[in-house]
Amino acid sequence: MERLKGYQKGLILAVILAVVAFFWIWFYEYIGSNSYWVALVAFAVYVAYGSRPRKLPLMVLGGVLGTIFGLVTFALSMLFFPTFAIISAAIAGAILLLISALVSVPRMYDMLPMTVVGWGCFIGAMLRWESLISTKVVWAIPKLMSTLFGVILSLIVGLLIGALIATPLLGTAAAAASE
Repeated sequence: MERLKGYQKGLILAVILAVVAFFWIWFYEYIGSNSYWVALVAFAVYVAYGSRPRKLPLMVLGGVLGTIFGLVTFALSMLFFPTFAIISAAIAGAILLLISALVSVPRMYDMLPMTVVGWGCFIGAMLRWESLISTKVVWAIPKLMSTLFGVILSLIVGLLIGALIATPLLGTAAAAASE
C-alpha cells in the first residue's frame, strides 16, 4: 500500500512536469531563456539530488558559477586559443572544469553537480549560435550576453519548479528513505 502512494506521487509529478514543460518550451523564446532544455536538466538534477530545499541555495550558486565558467571557457576558446579548433574548447574546458571543482571543494557534493550542469548547458546553448558568431561577428556579444542570462534564468526556473513541485511530492519520501 505504501508503494502505491509512491507511484501515485510519481504519476502526479510526471503530469505536472509535462504541463510545465509544454508551456516552458512553448514560451521560452519570448521569456528570453534561449534554451528550453536547460530548465528541464536543472529540474531533473534537483529531483535526482533528492528534492532537498536546504541544498537549493548552493545548487543555484553552483549553476550560476558554472554558467559564468562556461562563458569564460567560450571566451578563452574564441579569443586566446586557436579559433574554432576543438583543441581550444578542450583546453579551455579542462581548465575551467578544474577551477570549478576547486572552487566547490568546501561544498563539493552540493555545488559541483550544478556547476557542471551550468557549464555544459551554457556551452551547449552557445553552440546554437556558433555559425552566426563566425559569420556575423557583430552579433557575438549580444548573443553571448543573452545566452548567459537566458541559461541562468532557465537554471533558476528549473530549480524553482523542482522546489515548488517535486519537494512537496517527493521531498518527504526522499527524507524518509535517507534516514
